[in-house]
Amino acid sequence: MKKSIVMLVMVPVLFLAGCTAATYEYTSTPVAGTIATQAFEATFTPKKNGTQYFNQFQVDITNLSKFPLEIDWNNTAYLLNGKKNGRVVWAGIAPATVREGKIPYDVVAPGTSLTRKISPLTKVAISQRKDRSAGKDKTGLYAGILPAGENGILLTLKNQGQTVLKKMTVVIAEEKK
Repeated sequence: MKKSIVMLVMVPVLFLAGCTAATYEYTSTPVAGTIATQAFEATFTPKKNGTQYFNQFQVDITNLSKFPLEIDWNNTAYLLNGKKNGRVVWAGIAPATVREGKIPYDVVAPGTSLTRKISPLTKVAISQRKDRSAGKDKTGLYAGILPAGENGILLTLKNQGQTVLKKMTVVIAEEKK
């Protein structure tokens, strides 16, 4: 009799425990990647934007020089674990512009700053989402989960006609809670 009561209690408890969704905590080390030259300073920060996971990066560039800086987004690459993994995009950019490699340069005037939220093109998803677990309730384009590991960009810009490449990275960790 005791065994039957224990089983009646344990089976539902085990069933409910098995139905609970795993939760994850996402961290970035360092919190932001930075570079500084005589001409500019740049910061590269992963962002969650209303989700529990990182899905975008914020790039902040400050022009310290007396000349305009041109950000070449066509040649700026997303880096995943040290390897180029496609281009970066952002909200409002036309897919044809990206496909044709005709993303206009952003120009940062002397003494000013530029902030842009970017996503790796390889992580952008287009779908009619039925899974609402990410907190998004709309269909269409959305920034997907950035994978655990080393994430970064190879920032390409022009300074007085010279092409400058600068790598900024962070390590994203995913821990099951």
